[in-house]
Amino acid sequence: MMFPGAEAFLFAGLLLSGAHAQTSDCNPLKSSKCPSDPALGATFAEDFKTNSTHFTPYAHPERISYSDDGVEITLAQRYDNPSLKSNFYIMFGRLEVQLKAAPGRGVVSSFYLQSDDLDEIDLEWIGSDTTEVQSNYFSKGNTTTYTRGEFHGVDRPQEVFHNYTIDWTKDSLTFYLDGDILRTINSDDPQGYPQSPMFVVTGVWAGGDPDNAAGTIQWAGGETDYSAAPYSMYIKSMIVSDYSTGSEYVYSDTSGDWSSITAVDGEINGRYDEGVEQFSMLSLGSEASSFQSSSSSYDALSSSYARHSTHISSSAISSSSLQARTTSSDSKSTLTLTKSSSASSSSFTSIVEDDPKNSTTSESEKSSTLDTGALDSSSSASALRTSKVMGLPAVGLNAIAVTLFLSFLGLIAL
Repeated sequence: MMFPGAEAFLFAGLLLSGAHAQTSDCNPLKSSKCPSDPALGATFAEDFKTNSTHFTPYAHPERISYSDDGVEITLAQRYDNPSLKSNFYIMFGRLEVQLKAAPGRGVVSSFYLQSDDLDEIDLEWIGSDTTEVQSNYFSKGNTTTYTRGEFHGVDRPQEVFHNYTIDWTKDSLTFYLDGDILRTINSDDPQGYPQSPMFVVTGVWAGGDPDNAAGTIQWAGGETDYSAAPYSMYIKSMIVSDYSTGSEYVYSDTSGDWSSITAVDGEINGRYDEGVEQFSMLSLGSEASSFQSSSSSYDALSSSYARHSTHISSSAISSSSLQARTTSSDSKSTLTLTKSSSASSSSFTSIVEDDPKNSTTSESEKSSTLDTGALDSSSSASALRTSKVMGLPAVGLNAIAVTLFLSFLGLIAL
């Protein structure tokens, strides 16, 4: 919800966000010679304890450091603009970031998606605003109106890690904070809708630099006090799930409509169900270090079962409401789901990739659904824990259990 006077601030601030949206190395709506976009076509989780294979320093790499607490991105002096940019694009998908914004008057922390034809999805934090996060979106760089942005209440974003989630589909765009919906934009929005392949950028910069426009400085909370630097934002973990498959995304015409985007060796929205499921498993905190959607993964990674054969509904995918822990021993593997009031912070780097040629999971296995409602009773939770082990359907487990029981009785009789 916007606070009084927010529209004036948004006008100035959107000039800033518009600065993101107005920059493109090659706009495919204006040129047919733009390179194709490398597709992620997978789901991964990153803890940023070391240099990421999915992100590259976009500016000032010396201001970016990694530790057991994640990545620290620091504005140390004037003209610093340190940021990380993904080396992949997604074509619809879901992203979750555990982030603590940088403090400081005139200091702006950003997490956004941007396309080559200037679609954009934004989250931004003003260093001196200790109670709000701003969400925004753009279509084809259109900044003729400034009513898209909204301010949302958040507790001490510069002191506490929060879970910020973006779910972007062909039908709607939804922002979440710690598992709660902040806002939803429908694809038929009269101000346009982002619907082109996007890369991911996160970083910190001085919106209050004295060289900036007066409106931008005001929006950023005033002139940046460089004498109080350094100012750092932190990312503890990130999960990204691409809802499409393929190796590259290509603009087939200049319409900018999502239906005109083609996936090389893949399909737009070709892994929506798979992407939701795999994102959920990572968001739930699975301890497995690597996921591969293939038959061999079940033999190699017994602790990460059910990632391919169990679907978790989209209403139950926030790590702030559920937490999963996978354990294994010589005799058994167990998936435990428990309710949690705090956001999950995964201490792992995982990747989930689709390989339909190697997958042996049946459609009946994929149709199994888990929901938070199933956790409200011990009987449902028990059924949940035993319904899938190593990709075996529940009926198979029941048959095995009966066989073992009868064998046990036979031993007693002897």
